[in-house]
Amino acid sequence: MKKNMKWRLLAVPAALMVLGIPAVGCDQIAGATDTLCCKDFKVGADLSAVDWEIEGDAKATFGAFMQATADFAGTTTAAVTEVGAACQAIAVDLGADANGVKETDNAKRTTAWCNLAVAQIKTKLEGKVVVVAQPPSCSFNASVQANCEAKCTVEASCEAELGNIEARCTPAQLSGKCKGECKGSCEGSANLAVACTGVCEGTCEGKCNGACSKGTGADCRGACDGTCDGECRGSCKVEGTAKVKCEGDCTGGCMGELIAPKCKAELTPPSAKCQGKAECSGSCKASASAKAECTAPSVEVKFMGTASVDTDFAVASLKLNLPKILVAFEGKGKILLGNAKALGELTGSFVSSAGDLSVKAGLCAIPAGEALATSATNLQATVTASSSVLTAVGM
Repeated sequence: MKKNMKWRLLAVPAALMVLGIPAVGCDQIAGATDTLCCKDFKVGADLSAVDWEIEGDAKATFGAFMQATADFAGTTTAAVTEVGAACQAIAVDLGADANGVKETDNAKRTTAWCNLAVAQIKTKLEGKVVVVAQPPSCSFNASVQANCEAKCTVEASCEAELGNIEARCTPAQLSGKCKGECKGSCEGSANLAVACTGVCEGTCEGKCNGACSKGTGADCRGACDGTCDGECRGSCKVEGTAKVKCEGDCTGGCMGELIAPKCKAELTPPSAKCQGKAECSGSCKASASAKAECTAPSVEVKFMGTASVDTDFAVASLKLNLPKILVAFEGKGKILLGNAKALGELTGSFVSSAGDLSVKAGLCAIPAGEALATSATNLQATVTASSSVLTAVGM
């Protein structure tokens, strides 16, 4: 293994990210050549086959950290792009110039399009729409975490324990396809209506035993403030005595075999024997969080006033695009914010233990540091721009 204390200097770009100072590129380092610059770190890529030229415990720990960085950077790039596209669609559908934004930088482009969307909403719809939506439903990628954790320990016998999602997930947070009756919550979405006898967090289609925001109690097609007896485009919390065959994911109460189990919270730690170094496990959690899967929520948009072709088109655009913005803000955004803090702490830990790493690992920390710095900018733009649009529609 090649070691070099110059790694401490090469680690500075990653450390600067934690302090909010932009990282430098490899081409900015005096005397750097293509041979010296890292080509193995790629945003969003699977880095499991990369040899970082490290031996011992640090090999798995550094590999997990670089994978978490690549996953985080890939997810923040996708999130800011998705929000920008949704804002662009809303802005243009409400009358903005389709060529109104010239920015090419992801964060700046998204901010500009969302500002235009807010301006159009205030001009055309302010005070005239009521939006009702459920929070998006997100599940952590437990298999990613378990596979990563298996590399953090030398105990081969731990693989089964690490991958036992049902044992490592709090019962109330355990979710999946239920081959039997669902006694918890049946998770639908904007695109999937599930049978419901209970409280529907979303759009109730059927009988509402309470006030319905759209339609009559017997023929409801909106938010129901009582129990829903019919179908729910959202999450249906099943009543205690009801028997429901859930077509979506059943969370917190499958009376039968649970297929493809997922967890809506972080997995509980394995036994002490199966725990690797804290830095390694922390990176595995970060990867699982970055690869969380979120279901687009059901969104109801009601126009208050005299409707027209133009207003109908505007409402349709909000119904189509607001779920994407909600996923970015309420779902992935919150998870990624927690990720950013964890990765910042891990970066500081790696800088302090830099002497154990190879020259290649140090060189590859440069593009990783750049990616984290860009990710922080993209995440801030995602959250801020999403918030501005949701505020403009009264959410």
